[in-house]
Amino acid sequence: MILFTGCSLTWGDELEDREGSRFSGKHPNIAECGMSNDLMVMKTIKYIQEHPEIEYVCAQFSVPRRLCYYKDGWKNMTPWTKGVESRVWYKYIDTQENRMMNLWRNVYILEQFLKDIPHYFWRASEDSEKTVETDNIYRKMTKWSDMVTLKDLLGTPDTHPFHYGKGHPNEEGHRLIANHLQGILPNSLYQSS
Repeated sequence: MILFTGCSLTWGDELEDREGSRFSGKHPNIAECGMSNDLMVMKTIKYIQEHPEIEYVCAQFSVPRRLCYYKDGWKNMTPWTKGVESRVWYKYIDTQENRMMNLWRNVYILEQFLKDIPHYFWRASEDSEKTVETDNIYRKMTKWSDMVTLKDLLGTPDTHPFHYGKGHPNEEGHRLIANHLQGILPNSLYQSS
């Protein structure tokens, strides 16, 4: 069984028939809209600990600007989240280097946890990543430092609007992602969905 995890891209946001059209098929899909990489990694580890029958993991990392914080439970946060925590973080503390350090730390943590479980990582990206002045140790330590991005697979909504709805992959976009994954995920598992 393959476990799919990620944010709204993997969840199937904007699809009319979300469960029937998304690239994860009938496999377990624990993705959530707006999920930060922090919470995605925590949720994935917990799910695998509770479901040892998972044979393969396909993880889609989210845009680096999403973070999480704890206040009466774990919560996701973006620059547009309403609340004091978000306003303070993104006004006074946030930097592109912090975002990228957090992304690659999460990639490294999940990679280490999955050392005995086959896995494939890919991610969403944002143009602001190009402004990072320094590389970081976590990116250097992971074998996924050049992982495929959504832009690699589908282009952007501006360059390839026929792959997107209002901003998320449409049915054609999910079909293209599925075609990409067919060349990577074990056919005996992926085709069973």
